[in-house]
Amino acid sequence: MAASPSRLEETVADCQERTKMSAERLVKTFGFVPDETLTWSPSETARSSLAIVAHCILANRRIATAIRGESVSSMPTAEEVEAASRQFEETITDRAEAVRQLRASCAEVVDAIGTMTPERLATSPDSPFSAYPMRFWMNLPDMHMGNHASQIDYLQTIWGDLADRW
Repeated sequence: MAASPSRLEETVADCQERTKMSAERLVKTFGFVPDETLTWSPSETARSSLAIVAHCILANRRIATAIRGESVSSMPTAEEVEAASRQFEETITDRAEAVRQLRASCAEVVDAIGTMTPERLATSPDSPFSAYPMRFWMNLPDMHMGNHASQIDYLQTIWGDLADRW
């Protein structure tokens, strides 16, 4: 069922606002990570706080592509997505650059959400994992960044930072 223009505008505005709020929560949480633990992780396969933010940057860019309805010439596999993410994470080595790029990627995805049309809303863009309804894609940046902010909160408890910062 297609959304009416006014309902679509409400949906767009809601998704944009929640995306911005999640990005700022991630930035705030990341801001409390001590410099000496930016690249620390509890295991070889676990992401560090810096890598988590880098992962969100790349994910936001990919999500924006799907929301804009842009097709990819060749759909990568889930394994290829993970490998590309890990490779990108290695390019982000500085907190300030991570925050700058996260905010830029958030702006990109917010702008993409703002281009939504009733026709595109009725689509289900493909991903390496499955095809998902556009409403899922529009809500994904909020959910994804919020979940990863919680991971950083958890990492902070490992080194003894138990403060809640909402």
